[in-house]
Amino acid sequence: MRKNLYIFSFLVLMFSCTGVPDFSNIPSISYNNLRIITTEKPTQLGVTKKDSVIISINFQDGDGDLGFNTQEFAALQKKYGLDVRTFLIDLYVKKNGKFVLSDPSVKFGGNILFHLKDGTKAGPIEGVVDYSVNFEYLNFAGIPNLTGKKDTVKFEITIKDRAMNTSNTTETPEVVIFNQ
Repeated sequence: MRKNLYIFSFLVLMFSCTGVPDFSNIPSISYNNLRIITTEKPTQLGVTKKDSVIISINFQDGDGDLGFNTQEFAALQKKYGLDVRTFLIDLYVKKNGKFVLSDPSVKFGGNILFHLKDGTKAGPIEGVVDYSVNFEYLNFAGIPNLTGKKDTVKFEITIKDRAMNTSNTTETPEVVIFNQ
């Protein structure tokens, strides 16, 4: 019994000594996971398929200002213009054994439309966020370099916080879309 009490006291002391993490106020990200979900949906011409590539990234931010609400999004659009994206994605397509940027003018990504930290007190946060990029089998013509048949792609991801601080860039492994 006394031995268990000592072990318990040691564990409590050990875990109580861990302090608040000291992250930079500039977000930091790293690759976590990637998965594809293929779904079917009826159309006027029959049935079409869609590949949803779900990208998971790890994040850390020292002041916790990742994500924003609808009012903050409207204010950012007014301040920075129409293309205010806080989850930026570059699509690379494998051609002749080398990856090429699909096209810088094709905008992938979007926004983290919720606060990743509750409250108004600044402080460090870390976690995982998922983002889905969709590829429709019958509607991919506007994306350069895609053929619609077993295309090998990879993604580079960057995020921004509410202060528009830009994170590092992380890259996914290659994956095959339009595989069915």
